[in-house]
Amino acid sequence: MFKKKEKTEKAPTNKKVRTMKVGTHKKSVLLLWVVLLTSTSFGVYKNFTAIDTHTVHEKEIIQLRLNDTNGIENFVKNFAKAYYSWDTSKEAIEARTTEISKYLTKELQDLNADTIRTDIPTSATVTNVLVWNVEQSGTDDFTVAYEVDQQVKEGEQTQAVTEN
Repeated sequence: MFKKKEKTEKAPTNKKVRTMKVGTHKKSVLLLWVVLLTSTSFGVYKNFTAIDTHTVHEKEIIQLRLNDTNGIENFVKNFAKAYYSWDTSKEAIEARTTEISKYLTKELQDLNADTIRTDIPTSATVTNVLVWNVEQSGTDDFTVAYEVDQQVKEGEQTQAVTEN
């Protein structure tokens, strides 16, 4: 009833080695191509629709104006030597008045006329004038800070005085 089949040998079949295909058909590669094309087309679109702007390079030239204050310093030194030096003799007072008239207005000369008299026994000489600071307070106005060293002589006594 049952018939036994004889085993027939089958010829060995060579199995094919599977190869991986990498190409444009993979989903991730397709997605990357879509992103690249979209970004490129967006960049071209923005370039054509951009508002034309021109960059302006502004240059501001700052000119530093240096004021030569040597003349002002010399004026202050000469004024201080004339104003803070006096003697009690009539000739010295007249010489001081003519020297100060170069620096003071007529009203200030009138006020200053009675400050030094022949009946006052005090005399003074300027030993040094230092100009500390010259600041411009207007177009033609300057504020000067200076120091005067004096030798004040009263009778036979002499003392050094410094005024700011």
